[in-house]
Amino acid sequence: MHRPTLTRTLALVLCALATPLPAEILARFQTTLGQVEVALEYQQTPQTVANFITLAQGTRSRIDPASGAVLRSPLYIGEKFFRVIDNPGFKIAQTGSGSGTNAGVPGFTFKDEFRPALFHEPYVLSMVNSGPNTNGSQIFLTGSSAIPSLDGLHTVFGKIINPASRAVLDAILAAGRNGSSITGLTFHRTDAPALAFDEHAQSLPTVTRSGGSLAVQRMDSTLWTLQETPVSGDIFAAFRSTTLAAGSWAELPAARRHLGFLSAPIPAGASITLDSAAAPAAFYHLSLTHHPGSVTPSSLANLRVNLTLGTNVLSYLFDAAGTAGTAVLTPSNGGEPESFPFAAIDPGSFELLEPSTGGHHFAFYAYAPNLNPQLLWIKAGCATSSPNRINGRFAAEALDEFRRFTPFSSGPLSVTPHF
Repeated sequence: MHRPTLTRTLALVLCALATPLPAEILARFQTTLGQVEVALEYQQTPQTVANFITLAQGTRSRIDPASGAVLRSPLYIGEKFFRVIDNPGFKIAQTGSGSGTNAGVPGFTFKDEFRPALFHEPYVLSMVNSGPNTNGSQIFLTGSSAIPSLDGLHTVFGKIINPASRAVLDAILAAGRNGSSITGLTFHRTDAPALAFDEHAQSLPTVTRSGGSLAVQRMDSTLWTLQETPVSGDIFAAFRSTTLAAGSWAELPAARRHLGFLSAPIPAGASITLDSAAAPAAFYHLSLTHHPGSVTPSSLANLRVNLTLGTNVLSYLFDAAGTAGTAVLTPSNGGEPESFPFAAIDPGSFELLEPSTGGHHFAFYAYAPNLNPQLLWIKAGCATSSPNRINGRFAAEALDEFRRFTPFSSGPLSVTPHF
């Protein structure tokens, strides 16, 4: 009576054992509240997964956000979930800054990897950013609610599949800000394709200590002469301390140099001013970050930035200083373009807001009194290039007199020289 049933049961077990496991790389977060297992989408988002693995294992260098030192040590372990939101319809737990705050960055950025099949459904792992193509080290896990407003803005690169892990994440969300932390992070590969994935062959940014020589010109300045020949996408950064004490390091913004796609190359042997010679004796952490495939401009001087606003085009024509110029609104109905002056400064309410550039992105504030809204914060991601042209996408936010940001528009972007 029972023999056929037993036979069928054994057949089902053998069939299940014969079914191959999906090709997966599993990330297992050990936290103070339990384990969260995430299946990483390495086939769809290879750069994002590779960045996460190499930072977690300490097999790729990064810059310490507190001191500017080049580090090669594991990230994430010991990090708290410093930003936790557990509201109906919006549940996230954020970590991975290296500083315990949302200000921490690893010293480089890499591009977004949006995929139609990866969206912010419940229980996913996604990247934190500050605009297009500004991914670094910060990550967030979502809870039981879908968050479609984040789709196309943040790269989803993993899913929390098993119920036990989801329950632990629910507990992390319930614990609130700084209520839990990561105590361990390991990776497990299920089969040959997962084992074959090479996280070191995904064209990610690299960080090195800058080679060169230091010299002090009497009564003038402290200079660093580069040993390297920088290429497009390289960013030089300098941090300074007079005591070497923790908390005494500060970046020297004037020393930052970025070599972009539409800029003159920096030759080997070029000198960068670090300090005034009158400044106290100091110690320096100097780094050079290389962003493969970067087509970001090093400045906005003499460039034309075109934003597609629905069917209209808003163009910013920057002057030789790269901080002011003319805004041109071209309507789609064939009407005459309208021109307005713009600048990166509002004498009435705002301080000087200069353009900034990064490995695969740039951002600038544009104040045009005759436009509505008058002040926009424009964040641009650079994707591809052709001779004298950059293509990408932008996201713009409007600012009011109370410094409140409101999403304004997003869409295609192009950058061309303007003389």
